[in-house]
Amino acid sequence: MLQTFYKITFWLGYTAVLFVSALSLPWRLDKIHIGMPEFYIRLDHLLHLGAYFLICTYYLAGQYLSLKLFENHSLRKFIVLMVMLATVTEFVQIWVPSRSFNVLDWVANVAGIGLGVVVIKIQEGRWKKEDRRS
Repeated sequence: MLQTFYKITFWLGYTAVLFVSALSLPWRLDKIHIGMPEFYIRLDHLLHLGAYFLICTYYLAGQYLSLKLFENHSLRKFIVLMVMLATVTEFVQIWVPSRSFNVLDWVANVAGIGLGVVVIKIQEGRWKKEDRRS
């Protein structure tokens, strides 16, 4: 039951990200800069990074609860799906009024995935270490 809920929730979230990327939004977060004028970060890039990192923490929570999105090669398939989502959501915006494809948004998406995968691998290593001690 929990396994099914975990998978359904993941796919609903995945679909929701695709849906939101195709919406024409009334606000512009790319105009908000954080940091010094010489080196600033756009708020939308931080949001892209954070969103994809949070999706990775969802995967990690599933691992903690012994839930799997896929039976074999779960992490590999998850990474491929996330990079596909990051890419498709940016390309879809080419055809959405008031939105545009932005390579730096894609880089922020992939950076969030990368950061998330690093955290996942570190935690998996800790769990294996604990299992060997037991």
